[in-house]
Amino acid sequence: MAIITRITHGMAPWGGGVLCFFALAGLNLAINAMVTPGLGFTGETWLGRRDMFYPTRPHKRQKAGCMRIAVSLLFMTGLGVAPIHAQEGFKPAPVIDIGVETIKEGKSAAHEKVETEFAATLRKAGFAGHYYGMASMSGMGQVWWIEPLPSFAAFEEYQKFTARDPLKSSLDNLDSRDGDLRSSFRQMWAVYRSDLSYKPASCNVAKTRYADISTFRIKLGKDDDLVGGAKVIFDAYGKGNIDMCLLGYQVVAGAPSGTFLFVTLMDSMTFLDDRPARAKAMVAGMGESTYRQLTKGMGDLFVPMEDNLFVLKPDMSLAPPAVMDADPAFWKPKAAAKEKPPVSVPGPPEKKEP
Repeated sequence: MAIITRITHGMAPWGGGVLCFFALAGLNLAINAMVTPGLGFTGETWLGRRDMFYPTRPHKRQKAGCMRIAVSLLFMTGLGVAPIHAQEGFKPAPVIDIGVETIKEGKSAAHEKVETEFAATLRKAGFAGHYYGMASMSGMGQVWWIEPLPSFAAFEEYQKFTARDPLKSSLDNLDSRDGDLRSSFRQMWAVYRSDLSYKPASCNVAKTRYADISTFRIKLGKDDDLVGGAKVIFDAYGKGNIDMCLLGYQVVAGAPSGTFLFVTLMDSMTFLDDRPARAKAMVAGMGESTYRQLTKGMGDLFVPMEDNLFVLKPDMSLAPPAVMDADPAFWKPKAAAKEKPPVSVPGPPEKKEP
């Protein structure tokens, strides 16, 4: 079980290029409105404070094997969420541990089987943590694990739990098998940025099926511009009645400084088809002149950006009971199938007496 994490810490000002950043980011979702909302955040500036945090979660995977525990999607993480019914009581995790595994060619099926065993083993042992597994639908063949955490200290407690036998031996064995199926592993840590998120309360992890994760890096000293640009974009979203959830996280370890992750949770791929309409509403909400001003100078604010699509894998995830119970047909299909009443099959027609 690998922990998929690849993000750093740092935040840059939007300076006049924020919109541009959103516009060009990722699947072109931003070109019109997707990415823009994802980058638009407003809140504390971790990057500005240059705070660094060190991993403490119950993963067993780094070189010797890091037990991956991913962020609960939400899905942990992220850019935005399609307009699906909000999950009652949803709150973005303050900290997320991200594990990124690159899978060898032709080993995806075998890898998924091992990861399913990982989740089953932890669930049987009563592990208190949770994580979500996602397989890439673009870019390199990878699996990302996102583990939501209430704090960095919580990871340390999780590690203590997984360090005890017989669980430790079982996880070591699984990690050895998993290591033969992946070519690389990377782990990152990120903190939630409420000022770079849009309508986080509207997220619904239980109904999430796909995720769009955009990775952005800003130049040092640009924090204020980033936050300011985000505010302009979010205001435009509000005026345009754009219904979506954007979750912004700042990487504080495991990636270059100034790295931010924006996750968009989707219940269907049709969310991507609607991006032109959202882009149009966003531009109308802020005005053409403001939009043009924001899209200028993107090169002065951002460095390489990347956007990728993922499909959520319920069998490889260790979702909390509340999420699974909200949609058992997806999160625990075998159990849901057993609960269904047997279908009566009509027998042959009765023969009538002559």
